[in-house]
Amino acid sequence: MKEYRLKWIDWVVVVLVMAFYTYGAFSLAREETRELYTSLTPLVLLSSLFILCIYDRSPKHIKALIYILSVVTVSFCVELLGVATGVIFGEYGYGTSLGPKIAGTPLLIGINWIFLVYATAAIQAPLGRGIITTIVISTLLMLGYDVIMEQVAPMMQMWSWEGGSIPLQNYLVWGALAGLFHTVKYWLRIDFRNRIAPFIFLIQILFFSIILAL
Repeated sequence: MKEYRLKWIDWVVVVLVMAFYTYGAFSLAREETRELYTSLTPLVLLSSLFILCIYDRSPKHIKALIYILSVVTVSFCVELLGVATGVIFGEYGYGTSLGPKIAGTPLLIGINWIFLVYATAAIQAPLGRGIITTIVISTLLMLGYDVIMEQVAPMMQMWSWEGGSIPLQNYLVWGALAGLFHTVKYWLRIDFRNRIAPFIFLIQILFFSIILAL
């Protein structure tokens, strides 16, 4: 689609973001700089979200705003219950790098959920409005992202699992929740369009992959 073609200034933004994340990956690999970069995690997440907001070309209506706020609220509440009970995702606890918490759950976690829902929906948007592309592909993108992110989360002091192993239950519930959010978006006929979203998403995947490789 024409609206997804990048201009030269867009490529400049992509290169700068990639350079920043690459620097971050190598900083995390070094013990002397790891703590500094992990403390910047909230800023990195909010900066990425800010870039997506600048490039947002989605239809503007109150329905989309309510949906966004609902995803933030519901995901935060599910995470809150998950941390408190250990029943939903498994036994886990959040570290210090995601900022202020309520009952052990970072306020930013709901923002991270909508970031991923929005980004994966925007990646899928040019493929059409079929139920397979709208729900399944977007959900699988989110699940794949989580599989990679889970491997580096303890190193980044984001969260850790009791016993050190990631339960299959986490991926199943995480994927189900992602699928629910994308299904509701499909039923409400909400479109998210953003030509920079595929690059931000891919850069983050590469960021986690570099950390794993190092």
